[in-house]
Amino acid sequence: MKKISAIQYTALIITILTLSMSYVYFYNTGNYDSPVIKFEFSKSTQDVNNLFMENNEFKKDVIKGVHDQNMVDYAYMIAYSSFIMLVFIKLIKTERKNIYYLGILLSVSALIFDVAENIQLFRIQELLVSRIDFSKYISYLRIFTWIKWLSLSLVLLLMSYHYYKYKFIGKLFAIISALPIVLALITLLLNNYELYFSSSVMLGFVLIIIWTFISVSVSTSVSFYNKA
Repeated sequence: MKKISAIQYTALIITILTLSMSYVYFYNTGNYDSPVIKFEFSKSTQDVNNLFMENNEFKKDVIKGVHDQNMVDYAYMIAYSSFIMLVFIKLIKTERKNIYYLGILLSVSALIFDVAENIQLFRIQELLVSRIDFSKYISYLRIFTWIKWLSLSLVLLLMSYHYYKYKFIGKLFAIISALPIVLALITLLLNNYELYFSSSVMLGFVLIIIWTFISVSVSTSVSFYNKA
């Protein structure tokens, strides 16, 4: 008999927190189209102004909505980094491959730079509202944002290595999970396509959550459930 494990409970917490971030933005603005990803990948002060100002007036509801989302994001980043760590600990125990220790390091990297990213987002919003120049913080933001997203892309690449050993569904997951690192390189080279890149990472993360529930039916060697 299968019992839900700590890994799967963490996956459910991530799902709840994802919905919570959507809700707090909707609560403040009346819509779900949050600009938070565009904010993270801002290249200039003008990019930020375009998100939060119109006709030289602040979009107070959008500013508050993004602020509240980033407050919830602190819980979210702890949840997703813990989830990644637990997944790779499970893979280390079952497959006994040292390469999966890299996944644990990447989960820590993603957490550290996500915290640093959030600090910059709050700082930029504060300076924006005070009409103080925040251009230097945009540079810091881009560094922290990219390290975070690249860490997550490499997590997905490691998962692709894991998936590929299994049947059709595993190979499909492997191909999708290898895509973000390719899009990361394209985005860095062309200085564009950030939203496609970030969306591919989020899709890959959803696949990890799904895999923790279905892998038992695909593979007899790895189950993320607890035994009764």
